[in-house]
Amino acid sequence: MKYALLLMALLAPLSSLWGQIPALPVDILNASEKIVGKAEIYPNYIVLLDAARQKKGAIGVVKVEGRMRLFVIRSGQARELAGWAENNRLYNAKGELVGYYHWTPIWSYVYDKSKTKVGQAQCLAYQGVCAAGIAGYLLGLL
Repeated sequence: MKYALLLMALLAPLSSLWGQIPALPVDILNASEKIVGKAEIYPNYIVLLDAARQKKGAIGVVKVEGRMRLFVIRSGQARELAGWAENNRLYNAKGELVGYYHWTPIWSYVYDKSKTKVGQAQCLAYQGVCAAGIAGYLLGLL
């Protein structure tokens, strides 16, 4: 949690590049395979949008104590920490397990705490980061 400020500081300069680097667009599907959101895939971070394309948050990679960590940040003025991901598990800002994610070379899948599938996305790049970001969106962290 103390690294949230570091991540926010790292993602802030990248936001000015969002218009310059072409994003890889991805549809976020619920368990019924209905589009419920969008993701824009950039190198080392993902922007998460609702179905109306309003920014809900982002997930980024930060090196902490020699390890790469994934942090989910809510959009808005405060840019608050929503959660973090590690070992195919998603946690909220309090460190409580929210659910799981898994990826293949093409698809990323999201499961709740009872391991019921809640959705998926076709993540063709940065699969692990994309899968964790999709999980943050589908599991209600944003």
